[in-house]
Amino acid sequence: MRRGLSLIELIFTIVIIALVFTVIPKVILSLNKSDKLVIRQDALFNGISMVHLISNLAWDQNNTNSNDILHVSPNANPSLDCSNSTHYRIGGFIGSRSCKDNLLASTISSDGASDYTQFNDVDDFNGTDINASYYGLHVEVNYIDDNITYIGNRAVISLKQNPKTYTTNLKFVDLNITYQGKRGKKGGQISQFSYTSSNIGQITLNKRVWQ
Repeated sequence: MRRGLSLIELIFTIVIIALVFTVIPKVILSLNKSDKLVIRQDALFNGISMVHLISNLAWDQNNTNSNDILHVSPNANPSLDCSNSTHYRIGGFIGSRSCKDNLLASTISSDGASDYTQFNDVDDFNGTDINASYYGLHVEVNYIDDNITYIGNRAVISLKQNPKTYTTNLKFVDLNITYQGKRGKKGGQISQFSYTSSNIGQITLNKRVWQ
């Protein structure tokens, strides 16, 4: 009857235990990294999808009922104003987008339904918070500076975010994606997307009846 382990068996046991304690933490770490990568990929995909959706919406609620270039605050850039007499912006031409309905741009507000089924303009996503299991999407929309600077014969508009309290011809959409902590608390940032929407009216197609 054997009373104990041989030296070789003891060495093999120690080697096996060492391998287990060496490999298992690496496997767990690898799985955690894989889960984190999947979370980031899912978050980025949904972030890109949301920005794409917003970019296809009307610039303002009034653009859902009219194709007009909308009038904005007098504090905005006057060179971009749509003329009340000709109903066209400087550089426009007959048959292009106009401001014939004389509509004003509205202030930033959300008039969409809470179930996201009636979001029909850019503003409707302002203040939107969508929380998934491990990440969250947060959207802010602001009017930004539309001043023009001239470099030689070139007109340049800076698209840096510079929020304005009055209406301008530019809206800045800021989408932040963050990790979601305990009890919905925001964690570290995963990514950020931005989109600038311009007051240029809606595109329409003219139709003609063939005789």
